[in-house]
Amino acid sequence: MKRAAVLAPGYGGTAEQPILRALASALEIFGIEPRAITFRTRGSRPSKDYVSEMADLRTARDALRADGHERVALVGRSFGGRIAAFLAEREPPDALVILGHPIAPPRRPRPRDEAALAATVCPTLVVQGDTDELGPFAILERLAANNPRIDLVRIAGAGHDFGAREPEAVAAAARWLDSVLR
Repeated sequence: MKRAAVLAPGYGGTAEQPILRALASALEIFGIEPRAITFRTRGSRPSKDYVSEMADLRTARDALRADGHERVALVGRSFGGRIAAFLAEREPPDALVILGHPIAPPRRPRPRDEAALAATVCPTLVVQGDTDELGPFAILERLAANNPRIDLVRIAGAGHDFGAREPEAVAAAARWLDSVLR
């Protein structure tokens, strides 16, 4: 069975974002083809209701399906994870992974993000640093406790960028995708 994953960068990032490159290498070891993208809106404000960004994910996903991949995951780093969750809410992928979900930045709650994640119907993994200031772990724990499809991996001592713990976050995502996309 051919398996693949669309990898979406954090805000302002590209397909060459270091965490995406590391994840792509890890996925290839498991025989999962990575397809990293750069959002067309990079360098400007996101599109209204993220329509353009979701279209970019959709295009990459559909190209992988057209290439014969039976199982395709959406994977996003930070902003890319938000967009992947919004698309997954409308068009559930085979799996969804979010690396550092910026679900509730200080003084900027994002109820729409919470609703999208809470409503997920596909197997979902959120890998989060337990000191991530943009995505308080307690919010993600509450959402995961109420949705059995959400797995949550805590990266102890890591903030939003994972820092020295990035390899641990990447490995957790790759192992999980290998098990779920079988």
